[in-house]
Amino acid sequence: MNLTSTTFWSAVYAAIRMLSGVISVKVLACVVGPTGVAYVGQFQSFLAITHNGSNLGIGQGTIKYLAEHKEDAVACQKILSTAFVITLLGSTVLGILILLFHEQLSYYLFKSIAYQDVLIVLGLTVVLYSMGQILTHALNGFQEIKSLITARILASIIGLVITILLVVTAGVRGALLALIVSQLVAFGVLIVYTRKYNWCSKQYFLKGCDRKNLWRLGQFSLMTFSSVVLLHLRQIYLREYIMVELSVEAAGYWQAIWKISEMYLTIITFALSVYYLPKLSSIQEKFLLKQEIINGYRFLLPLVLCLSVGIFITRDWIVWILFTPDFYEIRELFLYQLIGDVFKIASWILSFLMVAKAMTKLFIITEIIFIIIFLVFSLYGVQWFGLVGMTYAFAWTYFLYFLTMLVLFRDILLQKAPTN
Repeated sequence: MNLTSTTFWSAVYAAIRMLSGVISVKVLACVVGPTGVAYVGQFQSFLAITHNGSNLGIGQGTIKYLAEHKEDAVACQKILSTAFVITLLGSTVLGILILLFHEQLSYYLFKSIAYQDVLIVLGLTVVLYSMGQILTHALNGFQEIKSLITARILASIIGLVITILLVVTAGVRGALLALIVSQLVAFGVLIVYTRKYNWCSKQYFLKGCDRKNLWRLGQFSLMTFSSVVLLHLRQIYLREYIMVELSVEAAGYWQAIWKISEMYLTIITFALSVYYLPKLSSIQEKFLLKQEIINGYRFLLPLVLCLSVGIFITRDWIVWILFTPDFYEIRELFLYQLIGDVFKIASWILSFLMVAKAMTKLFIITEIIFIIIFLVFSLYGVQWFGLVGMTYAFAWTYFLYFLTMLVLFRDILLQKAPTN
């Protein structure tokens, strides 16, 4: 599949996911209010850490190497089998740790032990979710995009129904449990959609751990820790900081504007993850890489610009549709959040090269630097400007990140066509 067709299928998925997100966010806003939304944001960040920790962050590496060797059945068996062993061990250990420290985790995340039962459910089920992650990475790596998107669409619809039922019947606790149950539903759907493929068999998963692939996938563990895990730890810390410095409601407002960005950027980020990583991984010539990057900018950047402008113009309607009058204060957060979104996508089109080409050291260094920059900008932004300072920090951080990517990959961007 090319970028256009991938983006089309991503748009179908994004439209359904956005509709699902609109309904679930509206239900959350009406039932649990800004405080509940803040708690849900905290738990979503913790789940992101848990999900990446359960497979030790090898997901992107699994996708990359399956894409590179998808025609070599023996190589793919070694990759998937190694990923299975890593994921099984990682998720088992993590599940045990969550069960042992569920009370402390509940207090750290929610400043209350009232939700420790939710952490117990997570600890008992994290292994199952992790197995579903392997199937997702395999579909992505083998470029079975239609099956991947169809499975996610069905899982989103079922997850929406579960979310509504649990939120209405159990409030905040129901919302937190819905995040866990929805992932288990996704695992069941993935089993149905992957069992028809030849690679979904015992010989692809039970070959043991291959030393070479263990080393290669291990590099992505470091990359994931420096990006996903540290990033979400930062989000948890900043949300907690807003609760202390401003209010729990303010943390809910920030989570709300962040959720809007996530929903409308789904079409872009999904297309990048399912198309760009495998595609860039398979390209070796610098000029061809340049052409692929240019195609990305020609297609994706105008799209995100149009979406962000449209959202800014209709922001009052969006707040009214998605939330309740209690959330009207987020209207002031849109401008710089949307500017940051544009620079975020502009920089990601280039930064995906670091993952695709396993530039481990460069990726880790840049991620840690800009996680710290955003953290520092945010702390000072809240002190000087209040909650809107968070969006100032977001926009400036990704503007600087974009400039950095241009400098780092200038040799590829300046490549000339080879002469015959």
